[in-house]
Amino acid sequence: MSSKQKAQPIVELWNPMWIILLSFVFTPVFGGIVAGMNWRAMGNEEAAIRSFGFMRKTLYVMVLYIFVEPLLRGIPFTQYVLLALMVGLWLVWTLTDGMKQLRFVNDQYGENYVHKLWGKTIISGVFGWIAYYAVAITYVIGMTLLYMG
Repeated sequence: MSSKQKAQPIVELWNPMWIILLSFVFTPVFGGIVAGMNWRAMGNEEAAIRSFGFMRKTLYVMVLYIFVEPLLRGIPFTQYVLLALMVGLWLVWTLTDGMKQLRFVNDQYGENYVHKLWGKTIISGVFGWIAYYAVAITYVIGMTLLYMG
């Protein structure tokens, strides 16, 4: 064990590599929340605020997309807009915050930290997707009924 790892207090963290990978599935909203909680656990409040800020911005884009999507219908390739947005946001988040945390944890702690379990966190990610799609479907049904009637 290196001296830098001995000098660091034991901290409970989610594995940053898994945060990056799961953020691809659950969007950077998930990554921003979990990475922010990791930064907070490591005592870096400035980085935590940045992570939570990226999470909010991604959430704003996703909610805005719900309202803009009906206007895009009929334009070629619009069914891929949300996918392209999410992949783009994931890449930006990964290259800015995700990789920064991965390098920091590897440099400061290596594997010398308590690995938090993922069960509740993944379930929260699933419920986040369900809530997003519930809002989106409710909006689409409402708009359909409004314009059909």
